[in-house]
Amino acid sequence: MNNSRYTLGDQQLNDISLKDLARRSRYGGVFYLLAFWAAAFSSTTAREHIDIIGVFSGCFLLLQIYRLVLFLKVSSSNDIDISTCFPRYAFIYNSSAIVWVSGSAWLFYINPIVDLAVTINMMAAAGISIGGVTVLAPSYKLMRSYFVLICFPFALAAGLLLNEPGNLIVVGLIIGYGLFIFITGKQQNRVYWQALNDNLKLSEQAEELEKAKVEAERAGQAKADFLAAMTHEIRTPMNGVLGMAQLLSMGDLNEQQQQQVTVINNAGRTLMHIINNILDYSKINAEQLELEKIPFSSRNVINEVMLLLSPQFDKKPIKLTCAIDDIPELVRGDPYRLHQILYNLVGNAFKFTDEGEISIEVSCKESDEKNTIILSFAIRDSGIGISPENQQKIFEQFYQVSHFNPNIRGTGLGLSITKRLVDLMGGTMSVESIVGTGSVFTVTLPFILPSEDVLNQPLLESTDKFEISDVQRPLHILLAEDNKVNQMICEQFFLKLGCSVDLAETGVMALEKFNSSQRYDIIFMDCNMPEMDGFLATVAIRQIEKDKGFNQTPIIALTAHVEESVKRKCLESGMNTFLSKPFLFEDLESIVNKVRMGKIF
Repeated sequence: MNNSRYTLGDQQLNDISLKDLARRSRYGGVFYLLAFWAAAFSSTTAREHIDIIGVFSGCFLLLQIYRLVLFLKVSSSNDIDISTCFPRYAFIYNSSAIVWVSGSAWLFYINPIVDLAVTINMMAAAGISIGGVTVLAPSYKLMRSYFVLICFPFALAAGLLLNEPGNLIVVGLIIGYGLFIFITGKQQNRVYWQALNDNLKLSEQAEELEKAKVEAERAGQAKADFLAAMTHEIRTPMNGVLGMAQLLSMGDLNEQQQQQVTVINNAGRTLMHIINNILDYSKINAEQLELEKIPFSSRNVINEVMLLLSPQFDKKPIKLTCAIDDIPELVRGDPYRLHQILYNLVGNAFKFTDEGEISIEVSCKESDEKNTIILSFAIRDSGIGISPENQQKIFEQFYQVSHFNPNIRGTGLGLSITKRLVDLMGGTMSVESIVGTGSVFTVTLPFILPSEDVLNQPLLESTDKFEISDVQRPLHILLAEDNKVNQMICEQFFLKLGCSVDLAETGVMALEKFNSSQRYDIIFMDCNMPEMDGFLATVAIRQIEKDKGFNQTPIIALTAHVEESVKRKCLESGMNTFLSKPFLFEDLESIVNKVRMGKIF
């Protein structure tokens, strides 16, 4: 058959079809032998010639052995000489047809009456021809020669050797049925090659798609790595910019200078918010964002969000309130992403509200799943509102409803990232809004209820309340940081908080200072330092505490890395928590106050 219309090479197709032919035909000789025995032993006359039956049986047996030898050779070798294998299979099938026709002619000769033996012979021939044509579908040439040798000589033998008038009927049946089988076989040959070609093309397409997928994943990983590296490089100098700006704002400045410093502060915070959004967006797209599953208090998360945002509400006549229904004290999930979702939504409400009220309303309901509840967080504002057409678009990436207020600018990623985080956590997010009246963003998230032993453990109350404790116990702090600017900023922040500070520029120096007679209330540890990094220094400090029977000193990681893997490495090395650069004065103040109140870690 001419296969020029197929796109794959003849060598590739012939190799596959040869192996398929070998697999299909490996036991064919057995059926020839059984069919011949059925026809021969159904005839009383034929049973008297066991020697002749033995000769024909031997021929079928030898051809079967040759089939198995060829099958083993073809299936076990990757380098097949197709030019020699196909002729050998042609020899096997042509020889089988000749032996079968010879055996049938002998049976017709010794038993010319159309009786049971002839009927069985014809039925066997029909079965063999059907099986042969099906097996030979990969090769039209083999099928054609096989059909010619098994059909026409068989019909000729029946016409010459069987008695009239039954012989003519048998000949007509053989030729008619043979032509039907041949046409069917030709169609099978066409279907076989088309299916083979389609399967091979699909395999090639699958390989190409797999390669494209790997390349896309590689490109996505390279992009994520690049963004992570760039944000790390940006965060370190930004820590100096924001830190110095905050220190300046705490000084004795006139009104104009205070405005200028405020502009620097706001611009720096906006830049870091943009960088964080881009990094989160990249992680979500690359499917690299991992969710925590730890017990936490949702009330504490809400309190922390309100505490963090409360200074902004002093700039506008807006009241921030919170109403929490009867919700479980502890749930299991990701408190950091919940914090991010609420922070983004409340911050977004503040951005588009000039006066009035912003409220956080929290409620819960039972879930259909066992040991799971649904927490609902509704952020309601009295801002400018969102039109119905914009409500359909605000969750799209880079979309901004900025025409209401040209002074409001952003990346257009905040709500998009928030929506994708909610989806990632298995929740839903919706918005209801009236232009000029306000908006309500509602987030529902499923959380697992922790086991009884977790519930029975004492939970430390959050110190992030709106009333700052009057406990001002001075703390002695060890700061391990190799960057001079960061040293200066942290030292002055700590001094303003009434703390004393010892500096260490390497992990080795930090270890030496800790191993001295001096005791520290808290250690701030940079992760990347010369000689010994913060991870190894923390491990060594924990070992010293264990050997000497000391209580563990709180160790806070200072890192410009924000990847989950780095945060996990911090905790695994023995650090208690981490503070991402650039950090603000209120971040350090929050940690120092927790240590002073004895309610941290």
